[in-house]
Amino acid sequence: MKYLVIEDEPLAAEKLVRNVQRKRPAWEHLHTVGTVREAVQELLKVMPDFLFLDIHLSDGISFQIFDQVEVQCPVIFTTAYDQYALRAFKVNSIDYLLKPLVESDLDRALQKLESRPLAPQADWKQLETELRPRYKDRFLVSTGERIRSLQEDEVAFFFAQGKHSFITDVSGNQYLYDQTLTAISEQLDPRKFFQINRQYVIHINSIREMIPYSKGRLKLVMEPATPEDAIVSVDKSPRFKGWVAGE
Repeated sequence: MKYLVIEDEPLAAEKLVRNVQRKRPAWEHLHTVGTVREAVQELLKVMPDFLFLDIHLSDGISFQIFDQVEVQCPVIFTTAYDQYALRAFKVNSIDYLLKPLVESDLDRALQKLESRPLAPQADWKQLETELRPRYKDRFLVSTGERIRSLQEDEVAFFFAQGKHSFITDVSGNQYLYDQTLTAISEQLDPRKFFQINRQYVIHINSIREMIPYSKGRLKLVMEPATPEDAIVSVDKSPRFKGWVAGE
């Protein structure tokens, strides 16, 4: 069997491929890609026997793939969603692997694939609808002795400074936020937010200008302004441009 891995975390992808190769050495790993765009390009060239597919990709959510390509093979999702969201996968007759990968779960998925191939004609739109609301869209912040709720479109950007994380709203107010930037990024709608480097996760509506910077990077002019220069790292610049363009 030939399979494609669509996963934007290189270490997770390598571990998955390594485990599959050990358990099913005759199966052929075609490629690993990490973006919606790359996945569409690969699937238009050749349709594998099945896919491993992450929900969150660096340039969007994986359901966007199904809007551009008729996927005619079984899909095994890799996901960090909780047990309640997983009911959606079961309803749509789709198998899934929870992150971090557990070998017994992989064994189950591979055996299920061999004994009873998964139906490729799942209701992707229904599944996307059921999962999409789980993006975090409200954030509790403290202002003195009061607590208020910020809607996602009131957030200009998140930033890390030392060991702390902060939210800056569209009016320029800053609030301490008790989560790491990585944890925050994983909860956000990737259509609206992008982590440009280790220090900033930005909302698309807060970008005012993009300026070419040294070594292939981009410098962003934000409104409100960021405490320090908002530089898109060189490895993320191509995906960032595609994200801004809505690709």
